[in-house]
Amino acid sequence: MLLTPFDIQVPNDARTGAADEASFTLRAPDGEIPGTSVAEGALEVAAGTLIGPVRRGA
Repeated sequence: MLLTPFDIQVPNDARTGAADEASFTLRAPDGEIPGTSVAEGALEVAAGTLIGPVRRGA
């Protein structure tokens, strides 16, 4: 199993809901990165949630 760090950004002004898993496909400049990634644990999600690579200082 490959563990890749990523950020999950949830809008502050949106109505959130609890989740215990999020699955997503990451994108590269040339298109999708093959495969589905999964985040597990106590999460808050909302419309407009963004998931992407970890950015220093974010």
